[in-house]
Amino acid sequence: MLVFVLSNTIFATSAYCEDQSEAELINFSFGNYLGTGFYTSGGGEVFILRIPLSTTLRPMTSNDPGWVITYPVTLGIANVDEIVDGNAPTLDHVGTISVIPGVEYHYPVFYNWRLIPFFDLGLARDLANNVNIRVLGTGAKSFATFDFGRNRLTLGNRFLYADQRNLDKGSNSNFAVFETALDYNIPTDYTVDGSFFDFSFYFINYYYLKDLVLVDYLDNPISLENKNEIGFTFSLPEYHWLPDNPRLGFGVQITRDANLYRIVFGMPFF
Repeated sequence: MLVFVLSNTIFATSAYCEDQSEAELINFSFGNYLGTGFYTSGGGEVFILRIPLSTTLRPMTSNDPGWVITYPVTLGIANVDEIVDGNAPTLDHVGTISVIPGVEYHYPVFYNWRLIPFFDLGLARDLANNVNIRVLGTGAKSFATFDFGRNRLTLGNRFLYADQRNLDKGSNSNFAVFETALDYNIPTDYTVDGSFFDFSFYFINYYYLKDLVLVDYLDNPISLENKNEIGFTFSLPEYHWLPDNPRLGFGVQITRDANLYRIVFGMPFF
């Protein structure tokens, strides 16, 4: 399933204190896994753009498992203040770029439940500091659907372990997270450009086994901790240039150190 998500790639933005020394920027290459939008703190703001491309090698059926190759591209957009003030983004604003290929095994446990173990291995590039980062991710996803008349509830779970290693310095960091998500979809009888319109409300709980610091400013680090997210999505017309079952949505996360506003294309989780 091709899911298009405008999502957060933690990017290396340049922040300076009075002596012009660069603040430490870490864990930006984990943006492939963290979801869409703007991260903010008292020390600055970062924005992530993730394009999760994929190819189905063998589609899953009700009886047979399937295989999907993923190759998401993630960009970190720096100097957000300049863009918000009306300047068009250019390549100079890109702080990081990553390509993290992976493989997913889609297994039909039951008619309404599928399990998806996955493994990813790829490379991120810090363009500001000319550093290469090896990124590894592995875990499993689960999707179960329940129908209530015309409405549908989707229960999603994901366990993810991610590890990154600086190929120049040899240093590494990692994190693990367990996510639980609910999406309640409500169809309507209205059509938009020939396609039936529906909308959904969703909730996601993120339980980090270890807090993840994304950008370590001198006074105000941007970090992730155990948190909840709420939001909504609605269907888009089925144009040939959009992925299957296209959706657009918006979500909000609030943590101790950072706020995240997500713009979602496709399913709001995983």
